[in-house]
Amino acid sequence: MRVFTLLAVVGMGIGFLTSSASAHHSTNNIYDEEQTVEVTGVVKEWRLVNPHPYLVVEVTEPNGETHDWDLSFGGSAAGPLRRRGYAPETFTAGEVINARGNPALAKGVYGVLIRGGLTREDGTPVP
Repeated sequence: MRVFTLLAVVGMGIGFLTSSASAHHSTNNIYDEEQTVEVTGVVKEWRLVNPHPYLVVEVTEPNGETHDWDLSFGGSAAGPLRRRGYAPETFTAGEVINARGNPALAKGVYGVLIRGGLTREDGTPVP
């Protein structure tokens, strides 16, 4: 009986930790997964850091206004992105890139959860 109790407690602990980690990295209620947008902008900042790398691009809207858009890689930390080919030098300030993904849900927030990938100005995929 003690072995069963020990296994049950360990199993519940693992389940609790797993659900907490999943919730922490969830994008639910942040991005509109029913819509897809395409954003073209000039790289302002790229940081391949933990816990979450970030890419900021300046986008000029059709009306001439500019906004900084945060491009999110979801819950990815730097390690998984490095394994996919990203590096600190992947993007340089002033470079034009295109991103496709789900827009932020909050009004007045300029952000995209990258889903369709990133391409350089000439159409080359990144990375």
